Amino acid sequence: MGSVYTINRIRNGRKFQYRVIKYKVQGKWRTEILGRLEIVQKGWAREVLKDRERKIKLGEFGLNENNVPTLQEFSDRYIEYQREVKQKRTWRKDLEHVRKWNIIFGARKLSDIHAKDIDDYKHKRLSEVKPATVNRELEVLRNLFYLAKRWKEFYGENPVSESGLLSVNNQKERILSREEEQQLLNASAPHLKSIIITALNTGMRKSEILSLSWEDIDFENDFIKVRHTISKNKKSRKVPVSSFLRIMLLEQKMKTGYSENVFLSPDGESYTRPDSLKRCFEGARKRAKIEDLRFHDLRHTFATRAIEAGGSIVALSKILGHASIQTTMRYLHPDDSLRETVEMVGKYNGIKFTTN
Repeated sequence: MGSVYTINRIRNGRKFQYRVIKYKVQGKWRTEILGRLEIVQKGWAREVLKDRERKIKLGEFGLNENNVPTLQEFSDRYIEYQREVKQKRTWRKDLEHVRKWNIIFGARKLSDIHAKDIDDYKHKRLSEVKPATVNRELEVLRNLFYLAKRWKEFYGENPVSESGLLSVNNQKERILSREEEQQLLNASAPHLKSIIITALNTGMRKSEILSLSWEDIDFENDFIKVRHTISKNKKSRKVPVSSFLRIMLLEQKMKTGYSENVFLSPDGESYTRPDSLKRCFEGARKRAKIEDLRFHDLRHTFATRAIEAGGSIVALSKILGHASIQTTMRYLHPDDSLRETVEMVGKYNGIKFTTN
């Protein structure tokens, strides 16, 4: 807490008293003389002190601009933090976004990037890409500012948070029909076909599938172990393997020979990036003449089919690796579930009604 007090000064042989406030900035005490005692009232000095402390808390006061890094200088530390400390699987994607931001703002100090700059960027970028793409770029920059503020490299308001993200109409979950599934498989190259079959039979994410090694597959007990290092929520889980998928995986093992990785690119190399399959999948989708389909929709298709087949919502939640069962519940139509529950109770009670 700061304080208000008086000090004495001798000028031209005369003693004067001055009103002074004291407050802490970046861990160091600062003293500020407001004026002579007869001019500066104590109440006003207290108000000035409150204003200083408020601005310090908001990061609007007392920052040594010479110590603020440029975006280019801090971005290297941000990427290192994402890769080494958080062990973020998609840190390379962050790196791509950061490089774009460095082209635009790299030479500026973090304190010289404002909400107006972000507003201008959004306006320009929206003429090139969809709002969701802009938001993904902004989220990386926003996280960079959050980290800089936490590390006390920057004390102002986060310009991305002030500007805000764009409103996005979330794409409706796309479920693949049986006919479309066959069309997609027929249009896929052999290496892609095995990946699609795995996704449709396990509900695993693309990054999880591409990161699989043969050590992760237990053929004796028929399950795939998704390691915590490749799962989205950083928790390991076991995904059962059906008899159909088991045969496909055994055939895949014969194809890959001595490779540690389950799935290989057409060049016989392991997939190092989750988005490396995107072009190949898009090509198959276009050849199959299927509209509005993403690889992630294969996961939605698995979940929907599991519920339609009468699978347990709790079991499905564990298979998909959802942090909350509420996330899995979106695959269960509420009206159908209520009706089925009532019918099951009626059958359990076994009561028969007759009318005269």
